[in-house]
Parts: sequence; C-alpha cells; structure tokens
Amino acid sequence: MELISQVTIDDSVYLATDLIKLAEKKQKTKDKRRKSQFSKILNNTKTIETTMHLTDEVMRVSSSKAAGKILRGINKKVTLKGLGLIDFLGLKTLILISNILPGFAKYIVKTRVKLDSKGIISNSDRKKLSNYIQKRKKEDIDININVLGEAVLGEEEADKRFKEILSVMELEEVTYISVKISAIVSQLKEVDHEGSVSRVAEKLRIIYSKAIEEKVFVNLDMEEYRDLEVTIDVFKKLLEEESFENLYAGIVLQAYLPDSHLAFQNLTTWARKRYEKTGTKIKIRIVKGANLAMERTEGELSGWKAGPYETKEEVDASYARLINTAINLNNKDFLTIGIASHNLFHIAFASTLAETRDCKEQVEIEMLDGMANPEALAVKEKFGSVLLYSPVTSDEEFPSAVAYLVRRLDENTSEENYLRASFDIEPGNKEFNQQAKRFIDSIHMSHVVNTDSRRRAEQNSSRESSFQEGTFVNQSNHDLTNKEFVELIKNREYMFGKTLIPVVISGKEYLNLKNKNGSEPGKEGRTLYSYNLSTKELVDDSVRIAKFEQKNWEKTSIEKIKEIMGNCAKIMEENRARLIAAMMRDGGKTISEADPEISEAIDFVRFYALSAQNLNKESSAHGVVVIAPPWNFPYAIPMGGIAAALVSGNSVIFKPAPETVLIAWELVNQLWEAGVPKSVLHFLPTEDNEVSKYLITHKDVDTVVLTGSYETALLFKKWKPSLRLLAETNGKNSIIVTESADIDTAVKDIIDSAFGHAGQKCSAASLAIVDESIYNNPAFFKQLKDAVTSLKSGDSSDLSTSIGPLISPVNKNLSKVIEELDEGEEWLVKPKQLESVYTWSPGIKINIQPGSWSHQNEWFGPVLGVMKAKDLEQAIDWQNSVPYGLTAGIQSLSKKECEFWIENVEAGNLYVNRTTTGAVVNRHPFGGWKNSSFGPTSKTGGDHYVSMFRSHKLLDNIESLIYEFKRTWEEIGNKSIKLGDTKSERNFKRYIPYKNILVVVDDNYLKEIENLIFWIGDLLKINVKIVIKESLLNEDITLGIPIFQKIRWISSDKEIPRYIFSSGVTVDDRDLMQSGSQELLCWVKEQSISITNHRYGNVGAGPQPFIDW
Repeated sequence: MELISQVTIDDSVYLATDLIKLAEKKQKTKDKRRKSQFSKILNNTKTIETTMHLTDEVMRVSSSKAAGKILRGINKKVTLKGLGLIDFLGLKTLILISNILPGFAKYIVKTRVKLDSKGIISNSDRKKLSNYIQKRKKEDIDININVLGEAVLGEEEADKRFKEILSVMELEEVTYISVKISAIVSQLKEVDHEGSVSRVAEKLRIIYSKAIEEKVFVNLDMEEYRDLEVTIDVFKKLLEEESFENLYAGIVLQAYLPDSHLAFQNLTTWARKRYEKTGTKIKIRIVKGANLAMERTEGELSGWKAGPYETKEEVDASYARLINTAINLNNKDFLTIGIASHNLFHIAFASTLAETRDCKEQVEIEMLDGMANPEALAVKEKFGSVLLYSPVTSDEEFPSAVAYLVRRLDENTSEENYLRASFDIEPGNKEFNQQAKRFIDSIHMSHVVNTDSRRRAEQNSSRESSFQEGTFVNQSNHDLTNKEFVELIKNREYMFGKTLIPVVISGKEYLNLKNKNGSEPGKEGRTLYSYNLSTKELVDDSVRIAKFEQKNWEKTSIEKIKEIMGNCAKIMEENRARLIAAMMRDGGKTISEADPEISEAIDFVRFYALSAQNLNKESSAHGVVVIAPPWNFPYAIPMGGIAAALVSGNSVIFKPAPETVLIAWELVNQLWEAGVPKSVLHFLPTEDNEVSKYLITHKDVDTVVLTGSYETALLFKKWKPSLRLLAETNGKNSIIVTESADIDTAVKDIIDSAFGHAGQKCSAASLAIVDESIYNNPAFFKQLKDAVTSLKSGDSSDLSTSIGPLISPVNKNLSKVIEELDEGEEWLVKPKQLESVYTWSPGIKINIQPGSWSHQNEWFGPVLGVMKAKDLEQAIDWQNSVPYGLTAGIQSLSKKECEFWIENVEAGNLYVNRTTTGAVVNRHPFGGWKNSSFGPTSKTGGDHYVSMFRSHKLLDNIESLIYEFKRTWEEIGNKSIKLGDTKSERNFKRYIPYKNILVVVDDNYLKEIENLIFWIGDLLKINVKIVIKESLLNEDITLGIPIFQKIRWISSDKEIPRYIFSSGVTVDDRDLMQSGSQELLCWVKEQSISITNHRYGNVGAGPQPFIDW
C-alpha cells in the first residue's frame, strides 16, 4: 500500500470543495425543501424518535386499530421545532382522529411515508420502474436495482424474490442489478458453509445465465458478517465455471469489517489468475457498510466482539485504506473499483488517486438513490458518470421494505455522519471544517488501522481474567462461521466409538457389571457406546464414602474451590469441539444448539464459585447430594447442579440421564481433572429401576436435585415423603402475538422458540396465542407455514439440518398430539416421520381450543399449536390457565400492551419481543412457577441458587429476624433489579410475594410465631392462613388447598401427605430461618424479565415497556 502524500490530501479537499459548491448549484426547490426537512428531523431527538415510530411501528403493524394506538402513544414526542408547522399540525390532527378512523390514519401515514421516501425506494411496477430508469438515463445517470420485499423466512418467499429479480432483469431499461444471497435462499446456515454455498449457487447460476441473456450486470451485495465468506466463495465458484468464465460480474466489500482487507487481497489474487485465463475482469464495490447496528447487537448478545470496527474513525480509515489499495495500476486490467459513498471528500480522494495513478477508467462512483440528488448530479457533471443504488418494491410490500428506511435513518442520525452534515454544509462553515478534518484524519489513520479480524480474535481470555479478579462475565459462544472450527468438530465425531463407560466410586472403576448400550438418535438408534450399571451394593458404598468425605470437603477454602472451578472452566473451553461432537452423537443436538450449552456450563461453574464467597457463615452444607439431570440439556444442567452442590460444601453422587451417559462421562472426567476429589464426586449410571429408587431414597442421601417431569418429582416424594427435593419440572409455554405485533419478527421468534432441539425443551413454546386480527391476516400463516416447511429435519451430523432427531421414538404425549385432532383443530402443516422413527418434520396444528388437551399439555416434540384470541386479556387468561408457569412470551410493538402483559402473566421467565428459550446465566436466571418447579427451589444461574444447598440457622431471635427481613424487603421488594449490562436487551429480576400462603404448624406452636407469620403477611400483603398439621392428615378435609399458591410446612413432622403435592400447590418444608434475607425468599416468587431493546439493531427503538426501571 502506497503512502498518501500531503499533496494528494490537499488536492482531495480542494476537489471536495468544488463538488460541494457544484452540488449547491444543482439544488432544485424540492431538494432544498427535502434538505431542510431532514435537517430539522436529524437535529431534534424527539422528532427522530417520532419518525422511527411512524416508519417502523405504525407502518409495520397490520391492524389499523393497533396502529392507531401506537400513533396516539407518540403524541408527546411530536414537536413543532422538529417537524415544522404544517407537519406538526397534520400529525397532531391525525393522532386526534386515529381513535375514530384508525384505518384512515394509517393510510395517511403510509401515504406520507411513501411520499417522503420517493426516490429512496422506487415502485417495482414494471411500467413505473421503466419510466423512472428512462428519466434517470436522460440525466446520464445509471441505476443499480435492488429488489426489496417481505422478510425471507422460508423458501417460498425466497423463490418469490428470486423470480422478481429475474423478472426485473427482463426489462429493457435495466442494465445493473444487486442481489443479496439471503433474499434468494432462506436456509443460509453458519455451520453449513459448503451447503449454503451450494444452495446459493443453484439459484445464482440462473441469475447469471439471465444476466448473459439480458446483458445485465449482476452485483452480489454483502450483508452481515455471517454472509461474508459464503458470498465470496459462491462468487468465485460460479465465475470459475465454464458457463460464466467470461462473465463480468461484481461483489461488495464492507469497510467496517477488518476482514474485508484480507478478502480484498484474496479476491485480487483470484481475479488476476482468472483474467490471465479468460481475459475477463470483475468489479469490487467498496462500501462502508449498512448493518453496523445489527452486527453490534448480535455480537453483544452472543458475547463476542462485533465483526465491525468499534468507531466511525476506524471505519473511515479502513475505507480510505481499501481505496488506496484498490486503485492501482497493477489491478487496472482485471479489476473495476466501485467507490460507493455520499462523502464527497472520499469520492474526491478516490478520483484524485485515480487521476494521479492513471487509473481513471478503473473507478466508478456510486451513491444511494434519493439520499443526495444534487451531490449525485455534481458527481455526474464532474466525472462524467454516477451509478445510483435504487431499492424497489411493490405497493403491497412497501411496509415490509420500510426496514430499509429505518436502517438509512439510523445510519444518518449520528453527528459524525457526512450525510447528516451535508444538509447544512458549505465551504468554510463548521460542518465543512469538521468533515474535512475527519477526512484528513482518516487518511493518516488508514496507514495504521488494524486489519485483523475482530470476530476471529480470541474472545474468552478476558473472561478468565475477570473471574480471577472476582468479577463474573458471561462466556462467549464460538464463532460458527469459522470453517476450521466446524471442521474440528466434525473430526471429533469419530472419537467415541466402542466406548465402555464404568461406574466410578471414589476413583475406583467398575467395568464388569451389567451394562446397557447407549444409542445414537441421529443414526436410527444404533449403538454408540456401552455403560455399566450400578448395583444397590455400590450405591451403599458411594453414599457411605460421600458422607464420610463431605465433612473434609466442606472445610475446603473458598480460594481452593475457586481454583478448581476456574480450572474446570478452562478445560471445558479447551474441549469445546469434542463436547459439541459428543452432544451431536449422544444427544442429537445440532452444533448451533450444543455450542451455547457449553458456554452456559462454563458460566455456571464460574458464577457459582463466585456466589459461594457470599454464603452465610452460620449455614452448613446439606451433606450428600444426588444430581439427577435430564437428557435434553445433558451438559449444562448437570454441570450447574454438581458445581452448585460442590461449591456449597456438599459431596455429590452423579446419576446421569440414561439416554446421555456419554456426555455425562465427559463432564465428570473434566471435574476430576480440574481437581474435584474423586472421593467427593461419584459417578453412578443406573436404569430408572429399583437401583435408582434405592439411591433416591437412601437414608444417608440428604438432598436430591431433579430436572424432569412433575410426575417424577411426585414419584420421588411418594417413595420418600421426607425427601429434600429440589426440582425443575415441566413447562407448557406460549407466546402471545398481539394485534400490534410485527408479523415477520413474531414468526421468526415463534419458530426458534418452538422447534429448537426438535421442541425437546422445557422452555420451548409449544403454543402461539394469536390475536384474531393477526390470525385472520393471511400474511401470518403464509410466513409461518413457509418458515416451518423450509426447515430440514435429520441427523444433526448433517450440517444442513435445522431440526435434529428425537432422543427416542415418539413419546405418549407427542404421539397423541400427532395422531389426534380434537374438536375444531386442523393441520396447517402435518408432521411426518422421515427416514427413521427418530426423525420427524415439524408440524403446526391450528385452531386449538381453550381448555383442550393440546392447550393444557406438554408434548416435547416438533409441533406448534396455534390459538385464536379475541384480545390481549383473553390471550393472557389462556396463557395463565395451564398448570405450569416456566416461560412466557409476547410479541407486540405497543408499550402499553407489553406493560399490561408483564404485570399480569404468571411465569418465572418473561420474554418480550424475543424467543422464549436460551436463558443466560446471571442475565436471565431460570426457573418456573406453579407446577414448573417442585420444593424449595431457586432460579438456576441466579444469586440464590447456591444457598439452596445449605442448611441455614433456625429461628431463635424474632426481633433480629424482623429487622433483617424488613431491611431486605426494602432493598429488593416492589422494584425491578437490573441484570447484566447489555444495551440491546434489558434484563431484570423481581421478587413478587405469593398471594395466598397456607402455613402448617405443630399443635403446640408459640403465639410469637403466629404473630411473626401474620406480620410477614401484612408486610408483603399476603393472605396467610395458619393450620395445625393434624388438620391436613385426612385427605377428605382439604381446607381449600387449591386456593393457596404455596404451603409453608414448618411443622417438625416432615412426612407430608402425598395428596398435598398432587394438588399442584408449591410446598416449602423448610423451618423458619434466622436469616431475614433467606427467610424472605420463602415468601416470594422470583421472576426474570428479558426485553428486546432494539429494532434492526437500533438500540432504544421499539416499544420500550417500563423504560424507567
């Protein structure tokens, strides 16, 4: 790369000055009016927000009634200063009539937005488009067409867009078109690079053939980071094919990605070789990048560095560097360079370099259509040509295409943006001097700007350092666009054949016991490994040793425990690829499902180790804890349970899920390798039989941690009524779609929530409860059906698979929902068994009736039920009427609707405008209400989980308890407490008192205890009733138990009648504790709330419920 001389910089500034002056002369009255309008908008924060609400929310909502509500909601943001008198009065009038004539109000908004976007987004009607292009050609301006439309969620919409592109190419006036690969192929999968390239190539071949036939130049647009390598590889792949080896075509590189510099070098090397072979050149269009906000949002939520540079200064420097590298006499023969920018300084810089280096014919100047017409005319006059990038769409799809407008608005609102400054810029004024300085700085910085990939950089070393310093930071997921990492996973798949897994007690391996085969669900259940099964005698041995060793382990210093857990976190990260491969084969998980589970497990061990530092010094470990995890999260859940038990001083007997013993074996070995004594952590695979029952009910087992069904929890309690059981159980979760929802966003989140891991998650949304205005809108079911039928089911080792196999052949409940239709129900998409009994295509059952079996029951499989509700109140009533309360979601662009829902829904984890799955440690502590939990549980990944494994000092000083209890409630009660530091997602936790609690006491309880209980009830506004234990022994005398949300059993007799548990009421059998902070947790429910805080990455946009929290 050549150094830029001061002369070149000065000449560029002089040329930019001339262009600005010339643009001023080119301004027409309408240009001046538009500049004035944009200047007012961009200089007034409330008006920017109003414009975003109008273009994004009012326009996107399909219901006129809902659009009217949103319109009235922005009334306070409408200002005279930002809009001008006419627009101010017009909008105020529109708001006033929106309640009476919402349809008319929405029509006016749509009409006005279309009017204001004229020239920015053009009509794709063939006659209108032809006339527009002809009009521009009379000005000697060329047009680059980009076809916009509805969000591409499935192949039907992708095919539609594909055909529209081909149709537009047939117009005689069209000579240049841009194509986004995500617009023509819906199934672009990060992990499936080769498959994605193949799917894109299939359609792009047809487009390239049409390009040859119609003499149209095709340019491949670049989108987000995930599409970078796929776009480049498919471009090179096709242009090397015999049919297209003489085709002149183009591709975009984005300067906001450091990776673009290496990509440019590679493309240049390849293009030179192609030219030497065929004599045909390519074009590289250099842009700054239009998806910066969304890239940053995705990076933040995934825990990795966003692909783009952090600052505008770096992006400008990168852009200048690419221009300097690209405009080169050595490249001239085989490379055309498109300089795409509105920044007249950078355009002048490119032109000056081209003149100086004798490369004028190599450079083409490009701008966005409609954003700066006088500047485009000035460029045309000065340099002889200009190419305008012109998005087009149909009338009916204009509301969907409005996302393009929102991104343009977001790009241009920052003060450092040139286009914003251009509305007021004149040579010598403040805006000119600022932009000139930014340009000169970008040239100087271009020689030193870092071009190393940010996404591919080591992401997690800082997390380890933070942990050592006592601060928790979530582990990032891996970058699954990294082909080398995916290949590493695939290579690790072959490491698990013919494994024989032992029972391990205090380090001694037992390999000659009765054993059982572990199957591989993705390979039709064929045997993958074998594992030995524990006996009752070995259960006795393990419990005896665990009980003996626990006292010594409890004395282990917190520093040592932290060291061990830190070691474990490092071992897990080092073995990420191997663990993903194990989960793919043993658990049927796809790579994208397994990867975040490892991050979650790492988070658990670090977070719980740090939490242990705050344990109450007067508490003591329970003793021997049995961990009985599920098969559907075979790594993170058991790792979390074992870590929490260990850091709180307990010894552990790990009873892995019979379906996923291989993953459990990997896990337990990592803990031992990290330093957990084998005498403290025992590994006992069992079948779900008498040996398992013997372990659960063993007299020296102090606590059992279960993640499974509510029925299993009841069974454990039936076996041993005095058992201390901490259980996370079922979920019947739903997402409400209100009349104010963005249909595209709602469908995408519903699909992700319902069909991740083939629906085999307790957090999965098996129901969508849809407002009738959306339910009756054909667009909703069209998008939903298209998205679902485009998902590929199959073996998770096939990287193109979206829905992996079932863990076993269809279960009873899943069989019922597949084979039976209750009254009124029908299939929108019927699920089908594919190549094996483990593999099913996804299904959608619609018109689910309230109170029906499908409404009330969990089925743990790839089927979504859809209900039609008349309004939000009815939808909430149906959402709350199920026996469970684990996760719940809402899709709405209405602030009021979101707030009403948050205050009335009954679930432990609430999600607003996002998926209902994917809880992150400390960001979304996880756990449910009602029958979604059992016993005195606390949320996993939350502040209190580790303390659940300790026995706390019993009450002996009521006055002291009252003081601490009240102080704690004043700190955490009746408020929302912020969690995490993400900007694009707002996360909170709340402590909500139960409404009704039944307190069970011995017949000789003290009056002081009665007074304390009623004092707590009065403070927390709980309806409390006290009964003596004997009154509940007769099952026929229930004392209205169903009306109580919780029973606090403080009677000394812990033999609780089974019928009480069967009633579904939450039972907490802990005695009154001296610690006020611990005691308070027995009277309240924890709730986590996660609110998406962006639109298309634009942080702060959207409904903003409870913004003052």
